[in-house]
Amino acid sequence: MVRLLPLLLPFIALVAPTIAADDEKTPGCGKDVASTSIGRTQRLSLISSDSNRTFNVHLPQGYDPDEDYPVILGFHGAPGIGLHFEADTMFSAPRWGGGKILVYPDALGGAWAAGMPGNMTTSVEKDLNFMSDLLDYLRNNYCVDNERIYATGISNGGGFLNRIACDPTVGRNFAAFAPDAGAFTGFQPGGNATCSPSKTPIPIISFHGTNDTTIPYYGRNDSIPTPSIDYWLQGWAERNGCTNMTETVYNKTAVHYSWTCGGIEGVMQHFKVEGMGHVWASTEENFSQTISGGRPTVVNANALILEFFARWEVEDGETGNVTTTTTTTGGPTATETGPAITTTAGGGNAAGRVEVGMWSFGVAVVVALVGLV
Repeated sequence: MVRLLPLLLPFIALVAPTIAADDEKTPGCGKDVASTSIGRTQRLSLISSDSNRTFNVHLPQGYDPDEDYPVILGFHGAPGIGLHFEADTMFSAPRWGGGKILVYPDALGGAWAAGMPGNMTTSVEKDLNFMSDLLDYLRNNYCVDNERIYATGISNGGGFLNRIACDPTVGRNFAAFAPDAGAFTGFQPGGNATCSPSKTPIPIISFHGTNDTTIPYYGRNDSIPTPSIDYWLQGWAERNGCTNMTETVYNKTAVHYSWTCGGIEGVMQHFKVEGMGHVWASTEENFSQTISGGRPTVVNANALILEFFARWEVEDGETGNVTTTTTTTGGPTATETGPAITTTAGGGNAAGRVEVGMWSFGVAVVVALVGLV
């Protein structure tokens, strides 16, 4: 189960974590780490499903192996690597990542197995297995708060974290999810994706721009089909047992939707950002905005995501027996979601054409990120 905590206490705990005496510590608690790995981004690897899988870990300044820390996994778009997502979001900067372990996994071949034709170099099952192996690595090497593990991602990465949320085995490890400009391939009307969440409700906060031409708000019906965002949201509202939705104007040009699910307010939240393209939502200029010719938005995803994550944790004992209900893609009928868009930039590269510019970053940028403070 997921529980809603008092608003103030968990936010303080997320920023400056403390050890709960009755919580079982992970094997990595008490294990010393090299001082050179603290406050910096370190590239690491492990073997998963007979493949070498790479990822980046950023330990916060002042990391103490005797304190347990929340963990945020950040998933890049396609094609890309974890450093691209770190650069774009700046989550590792102390103002955002202070008191948290930030992890940026790399997809094989630059794309997560989220159902994108032509871009999948591995299976969904193997990518999910990588997540299980990665979580085991983190728990064995760092002091991880098992109750506060979260996932966020952009585009193809947002689509993959949606697959995690729908998986009863891997998804049970996460307290909340936050996709931005998500490419939810397979969840369109008639799509072949199924969803068996380990628990309900699943806390989700999401962001999408109305000027996104890569993953259009009203869906794609070409070689990379994606649902309209309304359709995808309705699917999760049904799974989560949501009974009420409120709609408010946010900062003049965005619309904020909030659902009450399982009797808990705000379990699902969505920001429909007028005029925003296929970018990470930020009030400060970032790499995805620069590459796409966009501008800062009225929504600061970092702040909203961290505030949302601070509300949720996985209930103790969640790793016990799980009862799940498999659902299909769900949601309103196609005629209720607005027209899907056919784009001429089809093929496996279309959903990642913004992210592909990230590959042009010079060595100096990468070096700067590794030493990000």
